[in-house]
Amino acid sequence: MVENKFKISANNEENIARMRGANIAVLGAARSGLAVAKLLHARGAQVLVSDIKPIDSTIEKAMKSIPEIEYEFGEHSNKILEWDMICISPGIPLTIPILREAQKLSIPIVGELEVASWFNKAPVCAITGSNGKTTTTSLAGNIFKRHFQRVIVGGNIGNPLADEIQNLPDPEVCILEVSSFQLETIVNFHPEIAIIMNLSLNHLDRYRDFGAYVAAKMNILKNLDKNDILIYNADDLLLVEEVLRFPGIKIPFSLRQKLGYGGHWDENQIRIYLEKDYTIAPSRFTLKGPHNRYNMIAASLLAVLKGIPKRVIKSELENFPGIPHRLEEVSTIEGVTFVNDSKATTVSSLNYALQSFERPIILIAGGIDKGGDFSELNILLKKRVRAVVLIGKATQRIRESWNSIVPIYDAETLEDAVYTSQYFAEKGDVVLLSPACSSFDMFNDYEDRGNQFKKIVLGLARQERSKIRVN
Repeated sequence: MVENKFKISANNEENIARMRGANIAVLGAARSGLAVAKLLHARGAQVLVSDIKPIDSTIEKAMKSIPEIEYEFGEHSNKILEWDMICISPGIPLTIPILREAQKLSIPIVGELEVASWFNKAPVCAITGSNGKTTTTSLAGNIFKRHFQRVIVGGNIGNPLADEIQNLPDPEVCILEVSSFQLETIVNFHPEIAIIMNLSLNHLDRYRDFGAYVAAKMNILKNLDKNDILIYNADDLLLVEEVLRFPGIKIPFSLRQKLGYGGHWDENQIRIYLEKDYTIAPSRFTLKGPHNRYNMIAASLLAVLKGIPKRVIKSELENFPGIPHRLEEVSTIEGVTFVNDSKATTVSSLNYALQSFERPIILIAGGIDKGGDFSELNILLKKRVRAVVLIGKATQRIRESWNSIVPIYDAETLEDAVYTSQYFAEKGDVVLLSPACSSFDMFNDYEDRGNQFKKIVLGLARQERSKIRVN
């Protein structure tokens, strides 16, 4: 084995300098892995990309664009243990055998977010939480792009920071969604402003317990000091307790409380009290549901702190279209509205979705269980849901929680689930795909699941239009 040459410094310029000529293994050949591999190669590192999955056409095309990078597929070989540093994609847990061996050998292990942050000189606003972080990041990004010329919006949403920093090497500000998986492997990553939306049961398929998941989320505060800012949800009692130790400036937001400092919702207006008082009163809100009120307050607070005028914030709140796969209205067929909420991969996100509709719901749920308590939804299900159609591996566990609450039907495929839902739906109902589970038992990811749902629904809509023309 060669002597390990790479020592991670608190000085990112030193880390960048040490990269030249270093041997760095990148684990995971998906979007973030390939992005950081290209960045490392461009800065003079020798790069090995390793993935346990077989090669596919997308990766093969990427390989041809940079032939100097080495690749291995179908395994993580022991060759990785001969390299100076390991950079992992977020989806790879630190507990896999090759990483356990690397830890024994004191080989540095970091993530794509950490490495990419070494190259960024702009202030970072980092947003995390169990729910709402993608919408908040997207909304804040749109607001910032109305005011600043060079804005990076990325991280766990859209393009990895490693890609964005190559496309825009001199940003004025970075708005980043960061996940618990990414935060596990940070060393120097240092936001100027951190936002924590909430904490609820999630990813218990990866973490040993809820405490380990919360600890990973709270790692966002690891490098913040007394001059940095934390924006946090004051209605989340666990989160309030967790942030007590934070040494910097704490700014709360709330739906339930009228705060004398921070931001809160007040009769379809956002009230912000900092050094000055602000009232943001859009004529309409495109985002619906109580969860989106939290998202809008947090994004507005962030924008005010960065000096963005109220009129800019107000205009974006009035026009923001939402994000794909999050309460996305697909079509209305014979008076039944089909809504794609495929991004709802937790029990708490389904909770928010159910609260967003006053009309009766036919719910499509299921997938891979992430460890949530489905019985938490029983009261809301009884009140809002006419029937449930289940798909995926978690069917039996969900049925055990809901069987006495609401009629439940099983479907082998998503297409079957849509047809079954349409059969039971009545005019004025909502057919809601909001799985409360991850998607990897039947789909590539939640986007694939949502896109397939939309394709099926739009096919039904075309059939209905054809019937009308024939008649």
